[in-house]
Amino acid sequence: MVGPIESADRPFSAVIQPVSGVQVDIALLGPVEFRCAVRPFRRAAARDLVAYLACHREGVLTGQWVEALWPIHPVSPTTVHSTVSDARGAVGRDADGRPRMVRARGRLRLVDRVVTDVDLFGELSGSDDPWGSARALRLVRGVPLSGLRSCDWAVLDGTQAELEAMIVRTALTECERLLAHGDATGAEGVVQRALLASPYDERLYRSLLRVTAAQGNRARLPATMARLRVLAGEAGSLSRGGSTTLSDLLHPETTALYEHLLHGKPAAEGSAARL
Repeated sequence: MVGPIESADRPFSAVIQPVSGVQVDIALLGPVEFRCAVRPFRRAAARDLVAYLACHREGVLTGQWVEALWPIHPVSPTTVHSTVSDARGAVGRDADGRPRMVRARGRLRLVDRVVTDVDLFGELSGSDDPWGSARALRLVRGVPLSGLRSCDWAVLDGTQAELEAMIVRTALTECERLLAHGDATGAEGVVQRALLASPYDERLYRSLLRVTAAQGNRARLPATMARLRVLAGEAGSLSRGGSTTLSDLLHPETTALYEHLLHGKPAAEGSAARL
C-alpha cells in the first residue's frame, strides 16, 4: 500500500500553507480584500471598479466598465470621473512610486505588478510542487468576489463561474491524488476548502463521501448526505419553487455512491453506519 504523501504526522494545515514571501495585493477568492490600498475607498463603486479590473487584466474601455458597474441606470460623466479618481487614489502607488492603476491606449487597467490571489492560485496549482494545488486551495476563503456592492457583472460575463470551476476542478483532482496516496485527512481538507467557494457543488459532496469512507468512518456518511440533502432542498426551492423532491434534485450517481459506501465493505478499521 502506498503511504501518505510527505509525513503523516505533520498537520495538514502546516504542510499546505501558501508559499511565504509572496504579497497578494488584491484577494478575490472570498470576500474581496484590497491589501494594497493606501487609504480607504470613499465610494463603493470604486471598490467594484478595482475588483473588475483585477478580473480583466488586459484592461477595459470606459464604456465597458461603466456598463458592467451600472447595467441599468446610466450615470453622469462626473460620477465616472470621481469613481476612477477614488479608485486610483485608494490603490495608490507601489514602493517605487509607480501608479498601480493606469490608462493605456484608451483602456483602464491595473499594472502587472499588482498580484491577485487568482494569479497566485494559478502559479501554485500549475507548478511542479507536489503540494502546489493544496497550497493554492488554502488561498480560498469563501465565495469568490463576495462583499462587493454588486457583482452582477461577474455572473453575466462568466467570471464567477470561471473562478468557482477553477477551484472545484483543482480540489477534485487533488482529492483523488491524495486518496490514491492514502492521505484521506488531506483529501478532506482540500474538499472542505473548495466547499467554501462552491457550497452547492454536488461533485464535491461525492468526493466528501468517498473521503469519509476512506477514513473508515462510515458512521459519518448519513450526516454528510443529510447536509447535501438540505442544500439540495434549498437550491430546489430557490430555482423551482419547491415543487420537486430531493430524489429529483440529487444526481443518481450521488445516491448510488452513497448506498455503495454505506452498505459495502468497510475501509480498514471502519465501522457500520449508524442510521
